[in-house]
Parts: sequence; C-alpha cells; structure tokens
Amino acid sequence: MSVRSLMNKQKLLVDDIISVLLLIIIIFLAFFLRLLAIMSIGVYSLFCLQLYGLYRSFKGIFGRRLKFIHRVLNLSLGIACVIIPSYLLIYMFMKPHTGPTYIIYFLSIPIFLIGLAGLLKGLIVKVYSPLFRFLNVLIGATTLPFTVIAIIFAETNHVFHLFTLLTALTLNGILRAALYLSEYGLSLTSFKNLKLIWFIMDSPPLLTQEEN
Repeated sequence: MSVRSLMNKQKLLVDDIISVLLLIIIIFLAFFLRLLAIMSIGVYSLFCLQLYGLYRSFKGIFGRRLKFIHRVLNLSLGIACVIIPSYLLIYMFMKPHTGPTYIIYFLSIPIFLIGLAGLLKGLIVKVYSPLFRFLNVLIGATTLPFTVIAIIFAETNHVFHLFTLLTALTLNGILRAALYLSEYGLSLTSFKNLKLIWFIMDSPPLLTQEEN
C-alpha cells in the first residue's frame, strides 16, 4: 500500500469518527431536546444559505470571466441569500423562549466538532507539518472543554461564552487552513494560497491501492 493511500485512510478515519459523533448528537437532540433539534434544522440551514449567499456575492464581484449579466445575477442572488436568512435568524432569536442561551447552544455544538476534528487530524494524520499538527492538537484540546463549559453554563455569562467560542472558532479556522496547506508545503502567509484551501477541502480523499 502506498504512503498516499495510507494518509487518505487516516483522513477518512477522522471523518468517520466525526460523522458518527454527529449522528449521536442528532439522535440525542431528537429524543431529549426536541425544541433544540427542531430549531437546529432551521438555524443551520439558514446559516448554510448565508454562506452560499456570500459565495455567490463573491463570485458576482470577482468573477471576471463571467458575463456582466451573470455577475449581476450572482450578486443579486447572493445578497438575497444573505439578507433573508439573517432577518429570519434575528426573528427566531428575538422570541421570548429563545435568546442568548440558544445562540450559545448553536455555536457550541459545531465548534465542539471542529475542535475535535482538529485534535484528531493532528494526532492521526501524519502527512501534515509537525508544527501545525501540534498546534491543532493544542487548540483542539483547548476548544473541547470550553465548548462543554459553554453548554453546561449557557444560561449565565453569555458575553464570556460568546467571546471564548468565537475566539476558538477563529483559531481553529486559521490553524486548520495552515494545516491543510502544510501538506503541500504551502504557507498561509501568501494570499494566493488562501484560494487553494477551498480546493483542498472540496477534494475527496482518493484511495489508491498499489502493490508493494
């Protein structure tokens, strides 16, 4: 078996662990916290729509190869996909039974998974730079207790929890990008390399088997 095949299997192992844990969380919410589970469907879907809107807006502004009409359509669709979900999210969290506490919940769960993924990728996947593997393990391991604390004490110290969660999300995002680029010997300091991160993340790990 080739080294590349082994590395891809390590990446798939991390993905499988995260997927199983996500499934367990969904089942737990469905059985014990149905309101949170039902709201999660709407909240995370709207958030994904916002990200799609940002992508379309980016394409409309910087897509120089597109015709003018296509750029306008992309920009218009992108703005609509950002504004409408934002309004709906604000409306949802303005309700008396939802508020800062639910915002903490909805931030904590994905950030917990992001931190765990960074921890596992740093420990299991050997193809990345040793420095960034260590940093991802460090930040990932630090993220986990902060997210658990935020969930347990979500009804108090909202500002503190928001600060720690958003800080953890930012650090995980930066270090994860650096981790992915390190596989190809690229640096995060180059702005041109930032575009490559999306291609690396979108590329499925291909299992290639070779005879020894």
